[in-house]
Amino acid sequence: MKTGLELDTRSKLLKAAVSIFGKYGFAGASVRQIADVAGVNHGSIKYHYSSKRDLWCATVSYLYDLMENAVMANSHRWGEMTPRERIIDSTRNYVRFSAAYPELQRIILFETILESERGEWLSDNFIRPFTDRAINFTALAQEQGVYSDKVPAMNLYYISQAASRSLFVMAADIQRNFGVDVFEESEIERHIDAIVELLVLPEREAADAPRAGGGRNRPANPPRKPHKI
Repeated sequence: MKTGLELDTRSKLLKAAVSIFGKYGFAGASVRQIADVAGVNHGSIKYHYSSKRDLWCATVSYLYDLMENAVMANSHRWGEMTPRERIIDSTRNYVRFSAAYPELQRIILFETILESERGEWLSDNFIRPFTDRAINFTALAQEQGVYSDKVPAMNLYYISQAASRSLFVMAADIQRNFGVDVFEESEIERHIDAIVELLVLPEREAADAPRAGGGRNRPANPPRKPHKI
């Protein structure tokens, strides 16, 4: 797995933390495990990150930065694309990110299931802002006839997200039961094609689709909680 990290001690720890937190969650991971995987002295975690929680927060921030950059990789060209092409482009990039870093979704699942203070921090600082934008982006695509407007934007967004990443989160189970390596290039492409086929309206249907009046699928944004530092 390429991370783009330089191989200094701090970066080695962050790379190892992606793997260990993604496999065991915060509660199940230990700083000793992370240091051992990084191949560095155990005391270096406190020196570089002050605490296990600080390293966990840095790991989440790093993964979300990678995801934002991946999804928006071609945004400088979106003005030249049709709305349908933009959705397919961002979907393709998100699926590819999910295949490269299934650890992010596992980390999110660990914390949202436990309803921890870390989960609140994660929601306030990353999940909620990203999801707000993504749902509005989904609603706009419905108005443009790219998605069906018969499903509320929030439901459609979560269906799309689950479809995009669950295959890679469940990779070991799929390998065990079906002998399929979902991380193979051909399987990733097949999964992208499947999501587009299921969720994105065909070109002719998209062109003829009535536009949703007044953004009726756009959810009202409830008040935000203050970010925790």
